[in-house]
Amino acid sequence: MRIHDQEDFAYDLEQLRDPQTQLALNWRFTVYQLRPSEQVVARGEAPTRVDAERKAKSAISRLISKKTKVAA
Repeated sequence: MRIHDQEDFAYDLEQLRDPQTQLALNWRFTVYQLRPSEQVVARGEAPTRVDAERKAKSAISRLISKKTKVAA
């Protein structure tokens, strides 16, 4: 599920499963920069969905602040 966040960034959350038992494992997040062309800019894992979402938003905030520092 892609969630659009600030500026030109979005993130996906995916719950990983053990292939043999189908038991739920960690959550994976992927952060995308949408413009000028879509590209993956960050990836990671977290034990819960809430943690994965927090880490994705934190990565987006860092990318935005880095982008504004370069522009300044």
